[in-house]
Amino acid sequence: MLYSVPSSEKTKAVQYLIDHIQDETMRDIKNLMDQNGKDWWIEHHHGFGMGVRNFLREGGVNWDPIELDDIWVGLVKRAVRKKFRS
Repeated sequence: MLYSVPSSEKTKAVQYLIDHIQDETMRDIKNLMDQNGKDWWIEHHHGFGMGVRNFLREGGVNWDPIELDDIWVGLVKRAVRKKFRS
């Protein structure tokens, strides 16, 4: 079932990203989001996006790969907004 990851698990994944992605990288992501709006991730889907998905798997996130592919952008967005309170 698509999007079956409980909200509590998504929250844990967001916190994992906040705790483990370097501050400089988080600032770079925030700048991309500020400059490019909701489509900030498109150019970075295969490189950075794959890295995020693999990083989450290494951190214990064992969700369906297709589902993770669909929601990684939202997780990163939530992490940046939470970290920078924007």
